[in-house]
Amino acid sequence: MSQFRRSVAVMATVAAVAAVPATASAAPAQAAGKNTVATVEKSVANAKTSVKRLKRAVKADQTSVATKQLKLARSQTARAARVARTMGASATTGGAANAAAQALTIAGTQYDALLETLTALVADGTAQTAIAGAIQPAIAGKEQVLQMLTSLLGEVPASVQPTLAAVIAALGAGDATEVVNLNDALNVGSLPSTIIGLVSECLASAMAAIESAMGMIQGFLPMLPVDVQAPIGTILTQVTGIVGDLIPSVLATVTGLIQSIIGALPVIGGTGGLLSGLLGGIVGDGTGTGSLPGVGDIGTIINDLLAGVLGGGSGSGEGPVGGPIAGIISTVTGLIQSLLGGILPGGSVLPAA
Repeated sequence: MSQFRRSVAVMATVAAVAAVPATASAAPAQAAGKNTVATVEKSVANAKTSVKRLKRAVKADQTSVATKQLKLARSQTARAARVARTMGASATTGGAANAAAQALTIAGTQYDALLETLTALVADGTAQTAIAGAIQPAIAGKEQVLQMLTSLLGEVPASVQPTLAAVIAALGAGDATEVVNLNDALNVGSLPSTIIGLVSECLASAMAAIESAMGMIQGFLPMLPVDVQAPIGTILTQVTGIVGDLIPSVLATVTGLIQSIIGALPVIGGTGGLLSGLLGGIVGDGTGTGSLPGVGDIGTIINDLLAGVLGGGSGSGEGPVGGPIAGIISTVTGLIQSLLGGILPGGSVLPAA
């Protein structure tokens, strides 16, 4: 799911930039300086290479190699973000703002990928302390990118605003993989006692970052594509303010729904329309063979929904879907209510089973 979301965000901004050419005055400046989308892409490519090497080194328990590759991955990711933020801060035309939005999205998706890698590796190998220490700076770096992207919403052409708003929503609250990873790391019992406190702080920071993103999305909800405003708004109304009280698997389900709805947009998720895009995002390939992480009977609810809508889904019941938009709204509302109803009686969260 996370890779899908990252691809969604990058493709969306590429499409947006291609649709609105840069102005004549902006193009020479882009070509003459080092603050360009190409520069960001190069740094991200280098960071990805280092991340791959980091994974191999951790698996082989090569501490010095892992530490070196972690440092390179962090520096290249940070460099990409600095260039992208500079582009955003200096954008004076719609075309320049478009290019900056593309660069920031590429940098933001790299921060996202780095975060998911670090949180997945923090319980492994002998470089745990270095990896754990890199998580909160990565969270902060991604938040800076999101803030700059949000500031560009009023600068890009009006035709691009809905797509950019959707990209920010996908990047900011599109899934909670890093939260689940950190929670799992704390529960497996293999963390050194010296970093348990640090990993706990990272978990709190990751959840706070998602909650902050949800609040930010509420602020520009009317700028999102019209078709997704209602279902996204429904989710945000239900969960904003209580993210820190949700168990990680529940938060992952909630953010997975946000990701799926954003992925439903034709410009992002394909040409099948809003409903098919939503279902495709939930099951991974639109065939009903995948599943979303969940709590209690949430998996059954989703499978029954898929069975009723797709005809060949993996569930056995009828889904509550009528018209595409109304169906999505009622479905999301039902999913959230079913999800939260059992764990938030009177507003208090029950312990995980």
